[in-house]
Amino acid sequence: MTGVITTQQVFLFPDTPLGVMPERLRAVSARNGKAGVQLLFSCAASLAQIDVLGGGFDVQLYEMIPVPVEYNTGNGVDQGGAMVILPDARPDYAVRKAPFRVYDCLRPADGQHIPVQDGRCAAYLTLAPQPGTPSGTHMLTIRISAGDQTCLCTLEYEVYPVAFDEDLFETTNWFSVRAMEQVHGVKIGTKAFEDIVRAYARSMRSVHQKVFLLWLHEDLSERRVQKPYHFDFEDMAPIIRIFFEEGFDTFETGGIICRGYRPDGTQDMYTADFKCSANPEISVDSQEGYALLSSEMQAFADFLKRHGWQDRVLFHVMDEPDVHYKTEADLTARRVQFLTAANIVRRYLPGVRIIEAVKTLTMRGGVDIMVPITDSYQHSKTAFDEAIAMGDEVWTYVCCAPEGRWLNRFLDSPLLNGRLLFWGCAACRFGGYLHWGYNQFGGVPDPFKATSARNWTGIGTNFPCGDAFIVYPGVGGPWPSMRLEAERMGAQEACLLRALREQNPAAHDALVAEVFTSFESYDNDPTKMERIHEALLQALSE
Repeated sequence: MTGVITTQQVFLFPDTPLGVMPERLRAVSARNGKAGVQLLFSCAASLAQIDVLGGGFDVQLYEMIPVPVEYNTGNGVDQGGAMVILPDARPDYAVRKAPFRVYDCLRPADGQHIPVQDGRCAAYLTLAPQPGTPSGTHMLTIRISAGDQTCLCTLEYEVYPVAFDEDLFETTNWFSVRAMEQVHGVKIGTKAFEDIVRAYARSMRSVHQKVFLLWLHEDLSERRVQKPYHFDFEDMAPIIRIFFEEGFDTFETGGIICRGYRPDGTQDMYTADFKCSANPEISVDSQEGYALLSSEMQAFADFLKRHGWQDRVLFHVMDEPDVHYKTEADLTARRVQFLTAANIVRRYLPGVRIIEAVKTLTMRGGVDIMVPITDSYQHSKTAFDEAIAMGDEVWTYVCCAPEGRWLNRFLDSPLLNGRLLFWGCAACRFGGYLHWGYNQFGGVPDPFKATSARNWTGIGTNFPCGDAFIVYPGVGGPWPSMRLEAERMGAQEACLLRALREQNPAAHDALVAEVFTSFESYDNDPTKMERIHEALLQALSE
């Protein structure tokens, strides 16, 4: 039996070269952490059985499913016209030249058996110390059985006497109710719908996410209204309740103003005249707009108070209000409209935190949590760092940009890049990380056949492969991905790094500098990352 068994976070492919299977591996984690092992091996049988021998750990087995990567991304920060390319040669920042297939999707296995495809078996194991498992070294055995063949690999698992506090770093991946309905064929108000929502909530919590998003206008029933204005948000209540029951503590919502739409139905991306999301024909900077927004926020505040949720809200006025504009005068006009809407929000939700994806500090004063994309942060690093030093809260995000060598989580990027994003957050003193694409399947009807999403903005080409989602539509709920596993590890490390920075800032900075210089300059060597991860656990254990 030939194959690959590895604890490193690297992408494997259906044609990955197979060699002599290792007889011994090492894994490490915090007490409340989790380690992962990838297995890819040749097999003449139709099924392989994979067992972990030895107690004290919760084990989950997955079948790794390959998905297509149609395009490589370009290299840079500009979204316009260069989101994806098909080069003559492999870009040096990509794992392979597209098109290719990569093992990213993880289907939970039934029992210990994994099907064999084309003579190969691809599996992924996660192992988490149980609450009563003591710190120290534990010797486990991974046993592969297929037909008359058996392979044994000793796994030395070191449980460090530390635990991470997931409240030390915030993570939000945006959830889409409409996309969930579309791919799973369920309708709001049914038990099947609520069961699927709960499955998605549990998936998000598994990677330490405690903030969940439901837009006021995009995810549920349309709320376009005419005078006399009337807003009813009760259709959101069952979904919100499920997320809170599953351990989330913050309801992220909003989007009360927007760019409006052009005659062809695409967003008017460069407009200087913001519109009310409830009725995109009405300008924010108008008497009617003021009345509409006030009525909407009063109704929303009443809804929150009825359910006791008024202190659990993170609010968006409008996504990316200072991105895509033509002149400084347009930006100034946008700022006035944004601050008007923000003031209305604060009138009815006193004490609410407003969070926004921004490019600059232009909206500062109206935003409590500024979330610049990584390249915008680096372009205005001095200004953002000064804001952080003054007490402003800053997170970061990535989306369809930046591309290429910039850290992101695309399917043609090294798997470790999505984890290193969180080391960058630690280096820059960010309080959280945001991504728009948890399950945005709207432009990708079947991610098992295509992973590059249709771009509905009217700017640029398709979204890069994997940008729109980090889970797959499985049976009964979402199936995780290797990229989600990289995010899980990154989120854990961001919490551990925050704890180390509070204990020993110099040790924190020295450790981060081993792998991260900037969001386009870093060391993504998997072997080194294993060593640095253990060094982090060791530093906190001392």
